Amino acid sequence: MPRTDVIAGLDIGTTKICCVVAELNDANQLIISGVGVSPSGGLKDGAVVDIESTVHAIESAVEQASRQAGKEIHSVYVGITGKHISSLNSKGVTAITHPNREITHSDVERVKEQARVIVLPPDRLILHAIPRSYSIDGQAGIRQPEGMSGMRLEVETHIVTGARTFVDNVEKCVTRAGLNLDDMVLEPLATGEAVLSNAERSQGVCLVDIGGGTSDLAIFQGGSIFYSSVIPIGGNHVTNDLAQLLRMTVEEAERIKIANGHCVLKDIRETESVAITQIGKSETRPLKRRAVVEIIEARMQEIFAHVQKEIEKSGCKDMLPAGLVISGGGSQLKGAQDLAQNQLEMPVRIGSPSGLMGLADAVYSPTFSTAVGLVQYGVNDLLQSGGPSGGIGTLSGVSKFFNGIMNRFGTR
Repeated sequence: MPRTDVIAGLDIGTTKICCVVAELNDANQLIISGVGVSPSGGLKDGAVVDIESTVHAIESAVEQASRQAGKEIHSVYVGITGKHISSLNSKGVTAITHPNREITHSDVERVKEQARVIVLPPDRLILHAIPRSYSIDGQAGIRQPEGMSGMRLEVETHIVTGARTFVDNVEKCVTRAGLNLDDMVLEPLATGEAVLSNAERSQGVCLVDIGGGTSDLAIFQGGSIFYSSVIPIGGNHVTNDLAQLLRMTVEEAERIKIANGHCVLKDIRETESVAITQIGKSETRPLKRRAVVEIIEARMQEIFAHVQKEIEKSGCKDMLPAGLVISGGGSQLKGAQDLAQNQLEMPVRIGSPSGLMGLADAVYSPTFSTAVGLVQYGVNDLLQSGGPSGGIGTLSGVSKFFNGIMNRFGTR
């Protein structure tokens, strides 16, 4: 029978807000017990632009998931993304002064603190500080230095920062919906929990989550995140292109994109056509499908061109044997996998949640990757620390939230 451990993940996206609820059974297996989805009209490109609209959408999604699960939801793990997100790598160094030169837990904590000492503008804060690897006296590639001997300990850390205003606005939306924040999690980190295998993380893989307003990118190597960025283009840009160039409503453009969209023009025959309804017209008219696909292909090519630039910027171009994994709603466009594989010249697969129990069929889609990943992230939190680390919903103010995040990521 399931225990009383209830974990909820809340994906606050530009297109939709999704809440997934899960429980742990006695064998620590994840059982999906509730799913709720609500249209999102209060965000643009991943940033909150209408608090009241976002609050209502959160309440609706959480209520649906809570009712289906038969459990009250008091706190959530929330995904964070947007153009305001940026990242950098930082190093920390400390001397080992014990007579026996054995590295202790306090030494590891001290060197991680050194890596966190970076200069930030007052309007930004650190969201994640994730150790990538350690080195002892010049010997690199060490994962767990505690208990080893040496005189000089170094750590390389991946640091993710965000705009303080954005964090404040997300906090307001969640707390006004009557919820506490267990934690805020960079969305590609969460998505990776749901769609990547341990082998892919270890060998080297690039994950791209194509959402509505943005596409989140993360590169994993050696089992942990190596590089991350946010591309300010997503599925909504494809829809808007169709709406503007074909003179139709956004709703009609979205329908056409889902029903007749494709990412590879050469796969479409000249004889194929679609019926569209343009603005100001009461009747449908035929249009060559190739005209629709040409618009979609151009925008998707732009997204994957940005992905290629970010991979080159990371310095990992020749270090990704596991290739590219694409997820999110935008990955469901027909031909997206083929387009990415041809353009980036690497293996590509579609990433969906797997290995779940309970209402698993309801979330076996790339659309739910981030929400499911947030739940799995929360499970790891419970199993590793005995409970959620606590976020701004349970602490007072952004500064304590920042401290809580930093403390937890220093021990993961």
